[in-house]
Amino acid sequence: MKKVLDLSVKKSDYSNVNILVIKTKWNEGVIEKMVDDCSKVFNKVNANFSTITVPGAFEIPFMVKNKANSYDAVVTLGAIIKGETPHFDIIAQSVSDQIMNLGIELNKPIIFGVLTTNNTEQALERAKTKGKELALSVLALLDELDG
Repeated sequence: MKKVLDLSVKKSDYSNVNILVIKTKWNEGVIEKMVDDCSKVFNKVNANFSTITVPGAFEIPFMVKNKANSYDAVVTLGAIIKGETPHFDIIAQSVSDQIMNLGIELNKPIIFGVLTTNNTEQALERAKTKGKELALSVLALLDELDG
C-alpha cells in the first residue's frame, strides 16, 4: 500500500530562505514530475530556489558538497531503477550514505529524494507525490531550525 506523507508548514512566506534543488538528467521522465511538484510548493510559499542538473544519482553528493554552502537547504532528486547487475545496490547505498553524511557534515537539511525502485513503473508511480513531499519536508526542517 502506498503511503503519502502529510506535512504542514508553519508559515505562508519563505522568501527569506534559499533552497538548492539538485536533479538528475538520468531517468528524466521520472525526475521532471518531482521537479514540477517541488517547484509548485516553493512558488506557493515564495521560497527562493535554484535548480542544478547533474548526469546521474552518483554525482549528486559531489554537487551537494560543492554548492550547499550557498544555500539554507538542499533537495536531491533522482531515480535509481534496478537492472540486471549489482550496479543498482552499489549506487543506491553509496548515494544514500553520502547524502546523509553531507547533511551532518554541513549541518543543514539535505533532503534525500532519490527514488530506488525495481522498475520504471514503480518510479513513475512514486514520482506522483514525492516532489511535494520533499518540498514540504525541507520547509518543515527549516521551520524547526528557525525555532
